[in-house]
Amino acid sequence: MNSGINNNSDKVVDLVFKAIMKNRLKPGVRLSEISLQEELGYSRSVVRQGFDKLVDSGLLKHKKNQGVRVACPTKDETIQIYQARKAIENGVISILVEKHRSHRLDLSVIDQLTTKEKQLHGSSMHDEHTRLSCDFHITLAELCDNKYIVESLKPLIPLSTLAASVYSDPHSSFCSFAEHNDLIQAIKSNDIKKALQSMNNHLDNCVSSLDFKKALKNNSYSHIFS
Repeated sequence: MNSGINNNSDKVVDLVFKAIMKNRLKPGVRLSEISLQEELGYSRSVVRQGFDKLVDSGLLKHKKNQGVRVACPTKDETIQIYQARKAIENGVISILVEKHRSHRLDLSVIDQLTTKEKQLHGSSMHDEHTRLSCDFHITLAELCDNKYIVESLKPLIPLSTLAASVYSDPHSSFCSFAEHNDLIQAIKSNDIKKALQSMNNHLDNCVSSLDFKKALKNNSYSHIFS
């Protein structure tokens, strides 16, 4: 047990975000306030505040007498998640192309991410590859230097990861690395129409690669935070 008390509920939020993006938290898994309290030194009120924020963002679901569980997006919810991402990420692309045209955009951090993605492509390190794919989209938003865009997109990325963990099709030929690379080249070309089309094609392919006929596995209690 951690004897120190952590009073920042945002750290609870970040902990759950990262666990989802690393595929350590699955849809439908029940979370425990006591687990976070005892293992990481969070006060109960702080854990509840963090859970409340996550419920508000849609990442957690709370039902009376059933506790808090990780969200399990339905087909319709998944489609809506990607519609929202399109609306936000089209704005991201427009800003980034304009910044690149005026020589105000440093894409070196994105180039590093795509290089790592390429190295992991086809490897057995699926969790790490998923995290890099999430980081790619969040980093693009951060390059806009607009905190409101980042905060709008931030909860949608782990929700997309949750949807993929439910509906991913092992027979799909979808390759995020190749499409990420094409997107960056489109931004560098200063062709906004091409860059927007690249982003929209990528997000559409994310959805079309999912198998919505798959059923959710029955997940129960989680004790991953040790």
